[in-house]
Amino acid sequence: MRYLPVMVLAGLVASGCTREPGSTNLTKGALNLEVDEAVEPAMRQEVEEFRRQYPESKVVIRSVEAREAVADFINDSVRVIVCGRAFNKEERDAIAAAKIPLQEYQVAQGAVAVITNKGMDITQLRTGEIDSIFSGGMAWWPGKKKRVAIDIAIGGVNSSVNEVFRSGVMKGKRFAMSATPVESSAELVRYVERTPGSVGILGISWLKGVEGLVNVVSLGTPGFRPDSTEVPGRYYSPAQAYVFKGYYPVATPVYIYTREVSRDIGLGFIAFVSSAPGQKIILNSGLVPVTMPVRLVQLTSEQVKQ
Repeated sequence: MRYLPVMVLAGLVASGCTREPGSTNLTKGALNLEVDEAVEPAMRQEVEEFRRQYPESKVVIRSVEAREAVADFINDSVRVIVCGRAFNKEERDAIAAAKIPLQEYQVAQGAVAVITNKGMDITQLRTGEIDSIFSGGMAWWPGKKKRVAIDIAIGGVNSSVNEVFRSGVMKGKRFAMSATPVESSAELVRYVERTPGSVGILGISWLKGVEGLVNVVSLGTPGFRPDSTEVPGRYYSPAQAYVFKGYYPVATPVYIYTREVSRDIGLGFIAFVSSAPGQKIILNSGLVPVTMPVRLVQLTSEQVKQ
């Protein structure tokens, strides 16, 4: 897939880490941060740049699946987490019942990408076909002269990618019993790269550098027409412009959640991710920034190629 250079930063916001009295607490001290594995590449870059700019900060990042991060947050094992989806109703009810002080900050927009083995030469699928594939209703790849069995790869049971995909595409249905769970997005890419007939799902921040290893599938929904400039039923890749405009069908917000209410390093890190430098990292990582003005260039059906 060609990631199109269509998102351009159009303005600056003041850095969240100010120099007002008492603000040094925002950039000093220790912070244990649990990060949803689905957005780890972007958040690891954020942590590295924050530590580079503020040498007195000691931010320790731990990559886990989303539900594990949420469970640790509720149990007060960690006070700041990054999640590749919003808290669901069950989690919010548990937080409310425990009277946990909660603040949430959306710092990016993400999406779930569908990838296939290069040997399949499949780059476009309808959302209905994807539903049938991952729920087990379709066992063989369509349109092939020689029958090729579909081999499904998914994340672990606590994966935010799985939850977003099941909700947005499969209407809550379970994955096929034949689906192979893998421990990480990096392992999922390797599995799809090496396994003929395979297909998998992962967060878009993991797509950087894998274009030559796997196919990234564009998704289409019959009759869907996002605006008057688009043809109904067109296929859209998970490129940042399409995620930003709402054309790509499997998008998801990225949140930082905190139990802290004081002006400490946790708030400082959140302010950094939301600031101009932090949002530029979000942009460069393949996610979509949300706290900065952006403008889209060359986003027409003639100028933008999938």
